Amino acid sequence: MMNGLYLVGIPTLSLRHLRAMLNVAKYKNLTRASNELGRTQSAITKAICDLEVQLEVKLFDRSATGMQPTVYGDALAKRVAKIEAEFISAGRTYTEYKRGNRDPRNLPIFSMDISYKRLVSFIALYDTRSFAATAVQLGVTKSAIYSSLRQMEDSLDLTLFERRPGGLSSTTFCALLAGHVKLVFSQIRHAVEDIASIEGVLRGHVTLGTLPYSRTILTPRAINRLLAEHPQLNVSTAEGPYSMLETSLRSGDLDFIIGAVRPMDETTDLVTETLFEDRLAVIVSKGHPLEKEHDLCLSDLQGCSWVLPVKNTPSRLLFDSILEMHGLEAPEHIIETSSLSTVRGLLLESNRIALLSEHQIYFDQKFGMLTTLPIELEDTFRPIGVTMRAHTELSPASYLFLRCLRHVATELTNSAQIS
Repeated sequence: MMNGLYLVGIPTLSLRHLRAMLNVAKYKNLTRASNELGRTQSAITKAICDLEVQLEVKLFDRSATGMQPTVYGDALAKRVAKIEAEFISAGRTYTEYKRGNRDPRNLPIFSMDISYKRLVSFIALYDTRSFAATAVQLGVTKSAIYSSLRQMEDSLDLTLFERRPGGLSSTTFCALLAGHVKLVFSQIRHAVEDIASIEGVLRGHVTLGTLPYSRTILTPRAINRLLAEHPQLNVSTAEGPYSMLETSLRSGDLDFIIGAVRPMDETTDLVTETLFEDRLAVIVSKGHPLEKEHDLCLSDLQGCSWVLPVKNTPSRLLFDSILEMHGLEAPEHIIETSSLSTVRGLLLESNRIALLSEHQIYFDQKFGMLTTLPIELEDTFRPIGVTMRAHTELSPASYLFLRCLRHVATELTNSAQIS
C-alpha cells in the first residue's frame, strides 16, 4: 500500500492538497471550499484525486448534494486540522519575532502553500547543520539547498541560519519554527498510519526516549511484547539527558519518554502517567567486602568511593536529601554517570558502591555479577512512568505500545509485591 509515498521517513503529501481536502471536509461542498481557498473547483478536485491516488483510498463520497467524507476522509481531516493549527501557532510565533504589518496568513509557510520539499530541506539542514550533509541526505545539489533556504528567508524576511567557525548555527526563531514543522511531519506520519489501520493493516514507527531506569527491563520487555503481537511495526529508541529528550518529544521526534518522571507545571504541553513507584538501593559487585556485613547503615559507607547519578536527576536529589536527613556529609570521592554499562564496569573492577534501582541490575543479579547491600534507603521512592505530549492524539502503533508498557509495569509491580 502507498508505495513510494515516503522520502527520508516523511510521507510526501502536498500541504496544498491537504489544505484543500480539509476545507472540502469542513464545508462538504466543493464550491464553498473553492471560494474559501480562492482556487478553482477543478484545482480542488484534482488535489483530492491526487491524494486518493497516493493514499489508495476514497476520501469522499460524491453526490448531487455535496461531498461527504468517508471514514478515511474523516481520519485524515482530523490530522490535517491539527496540522493547520500547528502552522497557525507557528505564525503567531513569527509575529513575536517580526514586528510590523505582515500578516502570517499571507506567507506561504504559514498558509500551507509551501512545497513539501522545501520544508524537508529546511528540517534536514536544521538537523545536520551542514549544506553538504543535507544535499547527500536528500540526493540533491548543495546549490539546491542554498536556493531553497534563501527563498524561505526572503519570504520570512528573517535569517534562519548563521555561519559560524564550527558550521551552521540556527537562530532562535529557526529553532522554534523547526519544532512546529517537525510536529507537522509527525501528524502527517500518523495520518498515513491511521488510514492503514482502518484498512486492517497496522503499520507505523514508535520512537522512544529512554532514561536510565527503564533500559534494563521495563522498555525492552514492552518492546518485545509489542513486536511479538505486531511484528510489522518498527521501534527505535533514543538515549540522552532528560532535557535533550524533552526537546525531541516536544518537536515530535519522540513519541514517549520512559523513566523517572519529572514534576510538571499546569502550563506545560506535556503530560506524565505514573506506572509505579520504585525505591533506590546500594549496589556493589558480588564478593564485595561489605556483602557479608550485617546491620549496615548509611553512615558505615562514609569512607567509600561512590558511583552516583549526575546532579539534579531525581535519584541524585533523593540521595542528597537522605544524606541531609541523616546529617551525613556528601561522599568525598564520587564518579557521576548515567550510563549503566559504565556503572557495571566500575563496580566489577573495584570496591566502589553505586546508587541504582534493583530493576536496573536485574540481569546482573540473576547472573551473579552485582548484588544489593542490606541497607534500607527510606524515603527514596520515585515515580516511574511515561511522558508524552498533552494534546496529540496517539498513532495506532503508539497506542499499542503504551498498552504493552502499562501491562509490563503492572507485572513488575505485582512481582515486586510477591517477592
